Amino acid sequence: MYDKGQMVTAKITNITPFGAFCELQNASGLIHISEFSDFFVRDIKDFVNIGDSVEVEVLDFDPNKKQVKLSYKSCRPELLKKNNNQIQETGSGFQPLRDKLSSLTDK
Repeated sequence: MYDKGQMVTAKITNITPFGAFCELQNASGLIHISEFSDFFVRDIKDFVNIGDSVEVEVLDFDPNKKQVKLSYKSCRPELLKKNNNQIQETGSGFQPLRDKLSSLTDK
């Protein structure tokens, strides 16, 4: 009924501290909190509210239980760290403690 990687529309029916429950055609779904963003998620309500219809990706489907595991972030590249331009290494990050100490003793 649902294939891994398939994009579907789900209606948010309940929000808990660990995820959002959804209603799909002939199945129920869960978007775990870790599937909202690669970045820290304090409150799922920053992303969805009860009654919202959202596009999500199917991660797994159990046909016996008619339950679907879903991902919100996979449909939104800006929520993935690998696609986020705000996180860039500049080369000036932390120095090893050994280097820092030697620069202090040279003075």
